[in-house]
Amino acid sequence: MITLPLESEDRGLVRILSLKRPEKKNAFDMSLTETLWSAIEHASEDPSIHVVVITGFGDFFTAGADVNLFLGGAEGDISKVARLYEPLRACKKTTIAAVNGPAIGMGVTMLPSFDMVYAADTATFMVPFMRLALGVEYGGSYFLTRAMGHQRARELILRGKPLDATTAEKWGLVNRVFSKASLMDEVMAIANDVAAQPPGAVLACRRVLDRGLEGGFDQAILAENDVLATRYGSEENQAAVMAFLASRKKS
Repeated sequence: MITLPLESEDRGLVRILSLKRPEKKNAFDMSLTETLWSAIEHASEDPSIHVVVITGFGDFFTAGADVNLFLGGAEGDISKVARLYEPLRACKKTTIAAVNGPAIGMGVTMLPSFDMVYAADTATFMVPFMRLALGVEYGGSYFLTRAMGHQRARELILRGKPLDATTAEKWGLVNRVFSKASLMDEVMAIANDVAAQPPGAVLACRRVLDRGLEGGFDQAILAENDVLATRYGSEENQAAVMAFLASRKKS
């Protein structure tokens, strides 16, 4: 019997993908990498799915890259492990990370590639790159410094010690922290809120927010205006306005 390293569950418009290699603390080998990559791409094109939630099975979110990958012998394109941010950033659906336990290495540096990140109060965040004589990955030099500030990002990366969930929230690495017992309920409530919005408008907004990271204020305004020009009078816009007016008449 073949055990898949990823568990998929649909709850209405939300698809939950659970990393499932508990014996390896959900570390990414080629099988988990390729399975998750494919699952994200499929969800991106599935019209019945509006939000993708990724979490870990068991006590860990993920221990990062499986150290056996560094020893050679792995089949497939090993570079895909270091490029797992690609399907996340390209996904047409809103992506949410539910960090249910320790996140290590790429389990931390991949987080800025999600639209939103929520953590259990028992979660910790550690990047052991210095201990392994490696360097920053997953665009961490770009995204972590913007999310946390350059000095906090340096402490996280250069010190190589775990960061607790409360500090991670304070530093801007995660949106909010919930109790471990309530994490998925809280995340599902947020996911359902997002899933209920017009999907075309959500995608357009996500894309313009991405572009806002790339330039200055003037470029951000131009990008926003370009998107708004395609949204005004669109089918979704008209339906949303009609629904809003109808709700006001009832109140």
